[in-house]
Parts: sequence; structure tokens; C-alpha cells
Amino acid sequence: MKHHILVLLLLFAFAFGGSTALAQDSRSNDRKENIEAAKTAFLTDKMGLSAEQSQKFWPLYNEYEAKRRELIKTYRNGYRKDVEALSEQDAKARIDNMFSTKERELELEKEYATKYQRVISNRQLIKLYRAEREFTKMLLKRLDDKRAEN
Repeated sequence: MKHHILVLLLLFAFAFGGSTALAQDSRSNDRKENIEAAKTAFLTDKMGLSAEQSQKFWPLYNEYEAKRRELIKTYRNGYRKDVEALSEQDAKARIDNMFSTKERELELEKEYATKYQRVISNRQLIKLYRAEREFTKMLLKRLDDKRAEN
């Protein structure tokens, strides 16, 4: 357990360290990859995944995340327009689209929960959901702390 925490801390250090010699895009990609690696290590540890489970679980999880990101990206494409510039009809359409997207996201989550249950236990699935929230909170706190330093 201590080993996992040490690995996680090292991954976080690399995720936010970044070399000033690298180009901005490269740093952004490196950070993103490091955060994903830290998330994988964190979730694996919190869920208590075996090597066999990890081998089957992570491709499913990555597939789910890609589909979820695409769904949200599709919604956000029309979201950039200033709210004040919207007609009431356009605002209503945006609200309807938001609920439709949330429904599709929930259906996607249900679909993948069923797929996950073929690989992990129900307890591990609950631990996954908790760990995702915990990781997000930790990441946001880390970003807030970083902003407060600057």
C-alpha cells in the first residue's frame, strides 16, 4: 500500500513539474499523460484490482472515457455562443440538448457498468465511482494550491 502511495505521489510530481525547455503543447500533452497515468495508478490502488482484472478492465475504461469525452465535446461545440445573444427558442433548444446529452451519458455509464461487472466485483465498481470523485477533488485542490502560489 505504501508503495502505491509513493508511486502516486511521484506521478503527481511529474504531472505538475514540467520542464520549461519544452514547448507549451508538448508540456500540455505530457501533463495530460502524467495525470492519466496517476489516475490509473490511483484508481487501480483504490479498487484493489488484480493484474488479471487490470488487463481486462483498463481497455474497457479507456473506451468508456473516449466515448464520454466525445459525447461531451459534441455538446460543447454549440455551447460557446454568448447566452445573451441567444433567442428564447435557441436557449430552450440548448437546455433540451443539455438534458439529452446527460441522458445519453447516463445510458453510456449504465452500459459500461454492465461491462465492468463482467471483470470486477460490485464493490470494486462502487470503489471506482468513489475513487474517481476523490481523484478529481485531489486534482482540483492541487490546481487551486498551484494558483494560490502564483
